[in-house]
Amino acid sequence: MRSILLTMLIACLAARSFGMKNRHETFPQTCDAVWKTTVAVAKSQEYRIVSISSEEHVLSLVAGGAWGGERIISLSLAPGDEGGCTVTVQSRFSGLAHSDGPDLLVRIRMELVGEQLGHGSKAYEEYKSCLEHGSYPDWGGKSKCAERFQSKADAEKAQKADPAPLWNTK
Repeated sequence: MRSILLTMLIACLAARSFGMKNRHETFPQTCDAVWKTTVAVAKSQEYRIVSISSEEHVLSLVAGGAWGGERIISLSLAPGDEGGCTVTVQSRFSGLAHSDGPDLLVRIRMELVGEQLGHGSKAYEEYKSCLEHGSYPDWGGKSKCAERFQSKADAEKAQKADPAPLWNTK
């Protein structure tokens, strides 16, 4: 009796672990802007587009190849509750060997930041390095990338802003 119950428990846990895993992230940009960026990322060398619906903002991709196996990733966009756009990524793989859903979200986030600041800016290069390698000198790991980046980006924007003249030059 115990062995039957144990077998059923293991089977239930195993079936659940092979299910699609959802990842959500809300971006401050509009869904049209996020969609444009998402399609650009999907056309990169890392992915192959299986199906795409621009009207519904739904995309299916394949990651991987012959050696590592092909893995299907589904993505959809929806307006966020408090504005912006919520991206939902479903992927069967997110573990030691592959982390497809989070990787796709990171690439979308990096591309949106690059569009915002310019791909050649110092703040963008630091942010990209932090996300790709998990750290940047004195940043404290991946979890701190967005927080530290925002403060550096704000400082860079403030530095670029032209100060108002102290007197009328006309």
